[in-house]
Amino acid sequence: MERSKLISLIAGTALVVGGSYTAGLYSAVKDNAGFRVVWGTLDKAKTLYEELPNLRGTEPVHFLRPAKHDGSGVTVNDASLPQDDLILLSGFIEGNNRARLIRRDGTVINDWKLSASAIFPDASFFRDNPATDWNAITHGTIITPEGDIVFSFESGGMARLDRCGKPVWTTPGIVNHHSPNWMEDGGVVVSGGRHIDKPNSEITWPFAGPYWEDLVFKYDADGNKVFEKALTDLFNENGQQALITSTGFFGTRTGGEFHLNEVEELSAELAPDFPMFEAGDLMLSLRNRNMIVVTDPEVKTIKWLKIGPFIRQHDPDFQKGGTITVFDNHSDESLDGNRGGGSRVWRIDPVTETAVTLYGGRDGQRFYSPERSTHQLQPDGNLMITAAQEGRSFEVTPGGKIVWEYVNRYDDARVTWLHDAEVFDPAFFRVTDWTCG
Repeated sequence: MERSKLISLIAGTALVVGGSYTAGLYSAVKDNAGFRVVWGTLDKAKTLYEELPNLRGTEPVHFLRPAKHDGSGVTVNDASLPQDDLILLSGFIEGNNRARLIRRDGTVINDWKLSASAIFPDASFFRDNPATDWNAITHGTIITPEGDIVFSFESGGMARLDRCGKPVWTTPGIVNHHSPNWMEDGGVVVSGGRHIDKPNSEITWPFAGPYWEDLVFKYDADGNKVFEKALTDLFNENGQQALITSTGFFGTRTGGEFHLNEVEELSAELAPDFPMFEAGDLMLSLRNRNMIVVTDPEVKTIKWLKIGPFIRQHDPDFQKGGTITVFDNHSDESLDGNRGGGSRVWRIDPVTETAVTLYGGRDGQRFYSPERSTHQLQPDGNLMITAAQEGRSFEVTPGGKIVWEYVNRYDDARVTWLHDAEVFDPAFFRVTDWTCG
């Protein structure tokens, strides 16, 4: 944006804000129209002011956080680890949303720039139409043995890119969000959303008023939507209206009642370890309810649910042996005891419902990400953890020793978000040459 235009924009905004504020001072009742105009205008002005670095392309304000750890890139790499492992990172890396495949030592094998404007030239269907690529946030990336990746923009579209970054398919017009996961038939299961202006006879809701509906979406291998189910319907059909209204609010929140942030299918390989479930069942993570739910493949029957001890959790995974692990975002590490202590990873037995902390929430293991974040349990018992808003991924042994670490450095004082880090044995890939013409 040219300097003169920028100055005019700021001056004009200041004039509108000042005039509106003066008018609002004469509004004796806070709830009247004058008050709403004043504070609506102030809110827009505040947003514009905060967005200026973003709009000018000088600083990615949405992705920046204070750095809590030293170094940049790979800062710890224990020699005992398999050095030919490949690690898929995704987040805001080196100035853009990216997915990046690296070796343990940080060598870049492949890199995908995830540009919302390039992949979705018309992004008006996003929940918030992104003004720039720095206003679009990716959330979760998965990869095929051929090197294709599938990812979603948060409250936007999903896409599959080949190993050279060319779109294979996209989902324009459908609001997906959070992390996609593979299904055994080669398709993808992912959470999504739809804005409901007013509940009607087809969508049963306890309250009147607009809200964002959370949905489970399934896509086939070619990116065609083949299934959807609304969570309000699931809970109503299972007689769980009390859980729908458990927040105690007697009005809907347009930001979403459940915040469905993960859907994972139970594989045929792991199904025998979970006798109460069947292959194809789905595990759902409902952040705003501190709840994990397991349903049948058609999302008709609630087979199991658990509330806590996790708080605002992400990324629950079925594990060998019949347990479930989950990233617990929890609350600020400055607190101690049950009310705080920072983020952690739990292992939960769905039969006994006992929960054991694998890492975090104790002295010597403090870390914290209030949103997002993932984990991956390794075959040797190690745990790869991504604390998204610390801009950091790190692998720990069962004893809690950090044996690998990556810091997503921005400048001397700050980092940018790192959403995922997933370890792959090189034998997983059928690609032998990652170069692209």
